[in-house]
Amino acid sequence: MLLKPPVRRGMKELDRSAFSLTIPVTALRVPTKSVGQIKADLAEDVLKLPKLRNVVEDEASKDHRMVLLKPEITWPGLNEASGRLRALVSERGWQAVEHKVTVGYDHWSADDVLRAILPNENEAPTSYEQIGHIAHMNLRDQYLEYKKIIGQVILDKSPTVTMVVNKLDTIDNTFRNFQMEVLAGTEDFVAQVRENECVFRFDYSKVYWNSRLHSEHERLIKMFTGGASVCDVMAGVGPFAIPAARRGALVWANDLNPASYEALQDNIRTNKVQDRVRAFCMDGRAFIRKAFADYIALVAASGPPSLPPLAKSNTSKQKIAAREQAIVVPSPSFDHVVMNLPAIAIEFLDAFRGLFRTIAGAAERDESQKPTNMPVIHTHCFTKAEDPERDILQRACRALGFPEDDYKLLDATVFYVRRVAPNKDMYCLSLRLPESVAYAEPADETQVKQQQQDENDDEGDGNGRTSGRTSDAKAAKSDIEERASN
Repeated sequence: MLLKPPVRRGMKELDRSAFSLTIPVTALRVPTKSVGQIKADLAEDVLKLPKLRNVVEDEASKDHRMVLLKPEITWPGLNEASGRLRALVSERGWQAVEHKVTVGYDHWSADDVLRAILPNENEAPTSYEQIGHIAHMNLRDQYLEYKKIIGQVILDKSPTVTMVVNKLDTIDNTFRNFQMEVLAGTEDFVAQVRENECVFRFDYSKVYWNSRLHSEHERLIKMFTGGASVCDVMAGVGPFAIPAARRGALVWANDLNPASYEALQDNIRTNKVQDRVRAFCMDGRAFIRKAFADYIALVAASGPPSLPPLAKSNTSKQKIAAREQAIVVPSPSFDHVVMNLPAIAIEFLDAFRGLFRTIAGAAERDESQKPTNMPVIHTHCFTKAEDPERDILQRACRALGFPEDDYKLLDATVFYVRRVAPNKDMYCLSLRLPESVAYAEPADETQVKQQQQDENDDEGDGNGRTSGRTSDAKAAKSDIEERASN
């Protein structure tokens, strides 16, 4: 028999006392010294309910205890009991008696309680994304009239949650800030999250964070080995930049959102990677051009940078040895670029067209003076196409100014990340910048804008094409769909 709480269909204000239920169960009166062995031998017969003891005092004897059996086992005939239990009762002469058990609100799960409240007992909206102490829900319209009681139940049943919020439909188009309504708990949007051995602290109402991208963060970070140089264009609060730095990479990290930039700076200090991460607050395209120009100039003027060891040492000898083990960053340019803004990041590839040619004097330098390493650009994007790899590569070609028909010639991989909405998936394109693109004639800005506008106009053609650089509204819509799928 599956125990269920009393049905309280349509309840809008939580009354915890309304979920108490007293049920009769069968109890075995057994010697105290045998309780442990009995619970092990008869595990399939013993009552199991959260926060409910299945061994209680025997008021009639200090030398005995009452072992409570699951409700299906009826008294006095022990119907539905296992053969092992029947044999032991017969062999040892244990007495079976009826016992009353009161099951209250604390014993039921969130799923149990909400199924007893909501109109459809077969559905209960108990899933949420947890960001530190915050439970972030995406309630469907049919649950909105019950949102407060849903939030309170989730709060009660989640020990590490102190605030439950629900996403509203409004969004800040520039910085992807969702408006959220507090359903239950104390309002406090400043969250602290641990991920990839780092601590991140931020105001969740002002920045973007998705805990479900933990595996994707980790996957890319493992590519950034000690001595790598990384340019993180849409860094957010640092989920790629800071762990990469702790692994021995030199990182220049940027985000246009001032709140993200502020949190990024704080997280750099908290994780003690100030000597390995530089933070910027700029437009993404402007940052790409400035970062590459400044970094190449820095290496040309001062030689390869070196990073101090991160780990702390206890003795003076260890400190001296640690200083001698500084990490050298050998590449004359960035090894990796990360662009994690899936709705429109792929369009920022146009910033790499003619990038090295426009760096001061690059076009006039001889081959020995030019940067030898072409960066690998990791670009997150969405697609609805039936052939996602082809769609993504061809969109990249259009942004880069690379012949679209030659997309198979790109040194690139397309990695599936996750489904964000029905028929819409997130991928990561890892593309080594073609030298022909890096040293090409810079694109005419007017022509680029017109090309991207043409792609906007074609967005409904079924080819999964993305919008142009000014498509904040589409970026907002994509983020809404992504969060709604969580």
